[in-house]
Amino acid sequence: MVTIHITGVHYTVSDKAREHIAEKFGTLDRLHPRLTSLHVTIHEADKFGFRVDVDLHLPSGKDVVAHDTEENLFSAIDVAAEKCSAQLRKIHERETAKSREPLRMRA
Repeated sequence: MVTIHITGVHYTVSDKAREHIAEKFGTLDRLHPRLTSLHVTIHEADKFGFRVDVDLHLPSGKDVVAHDTEENLFSAIDVAAEKCSAQLRKIHERETAKSREPLRMRA
């Protein structure tokens, strides 16, 4: 289970938004099993809409960062979740590809 920290900067995060974040980001540990926590920050954008920043710190020392600005908060959350999924999928594929190489190929 992923621990999700949600912070609103000059914005009070509603319960509905928290549930949506938990639904979208709660399943990311399936893409990278060692993922334990992530931090979601919601800002009101300068000109319009909302900005969502997501930071994931993997035990291997790699960081996954995604940002998105949309007019609608829920669409910004969805796009940021897709960006995180794509990055985690890519990292996981690289890690499993390295572990499957024969020893003589690793140099």
